[in-house]
Amino acid sequence: MRSDKGYTNLRIEGERIEIMVESISVVGRITMRDRRSIGVEITYPYSGISERSGCIPLLGLQVHNFLGKAGDERAAGLLCALYRFCIYVEEHQDRLLEALNDYRYKVAYVKHFSPEARELDQRRTAALEDRQAIRNDLKTIDDIEYQRRITPLSRAMKELSEEVDIDLDAIFDECFRYFRDLALWKLSRETVIGYLEGIRKG
Repeated sequence: MRSDKGYTNLRIEGERIEIMVESISVVGRITMRDRRSIGVEITYPYSGISERSGCIPLLGLQVHNFLGKAGDERAAGLLCALYRFCIYVEEHQDRLLEALNDYRYKVAYVKHFSPEARELDQRRTAALEDRQAIRNDLKTIDDIEYQRRITPLSRAMKELSEEVDIDLDAIFDECFRYFRDLALWKLSRETVIGYLEGIRKG
């Protein structure tokens, strides 16, 4: 009988972890484990995807950590979530890859073609032109004047070297909003996108 946790028959031997999910043996590997976090990779019947738990806050360590039974159960929960996600991808692969393409397009647009990105690019170009103008004036200005002009410009260029601030979670939520199954939403955005990217390239 399936437990309310979604799995039964949890067995851990060293790094190896095995559970039963609806009469299917699901095997994985604990990739990292300490007091505050734990990571699991599925190895059978799927592979190529892993997930890491969120960190327990320092104050929470007084009541539990991932080194004991709580860690075993968290690892099993992660493995179960990975397995259910892989099944879900198999059943909805075409639609998920369409959503991935939409996500990739929207991220690229915000990074390179949005009004904010174009404005940032114009400011970078202007800063580079200002720097070149100062260098061209080196023969006619002394070191003190050079430092007075170049220091604020260097600070501004450092700020401009950062990319446009992108809310990747919001873009993900928008592109994948029609997928209501919890299998998709129990894993991190990075895990979902990474796995789908692997399928797209493969």
